[in-house]
Amino acid sequence: MAKKETRFQKHFRKFHDGKLTGHPQYVYDEDGQQYKIIGITKSPKTDGVWNIELDCNPEPNNSAKAYIRPKPDKVNKGVKNKRLKNWKFAKSDKKKVQAVIDKAEKKKPRKK
Repeated sequence: MAKKETRFQKHFRKFHDGKLTGHPQYVYDEDGQQYKIIGITKSPKTDGVWNIELDCNPEPNNSAKAYIRPKPDKVNKGVKNKRLKNWKFAKSDKKKVQAVIDKAEKKKPRKK
């Protein structure tokens, strides 16, 4: 009997390790033992890199400005984390998030 493939559900989590320090992350895919994530922050700039402003904060009942990191990252599934319920992107923000994912998923040309 073939193993039933379960479709990956995109969701929000908070990871707690030295690098992510409890910031919310959007988990959009998995790669073996790692989640593919996009960081969410309230700062317009992180480590000298400008973040992408969202039209609406994905956190329920929070009207403060929110931003996504322009470059996705990966985190091990074993890192202590907590799933965030009822978080969602506004329709207008989904395009911005998808653009970041698409840009990262494109294969980089090989150097000659």
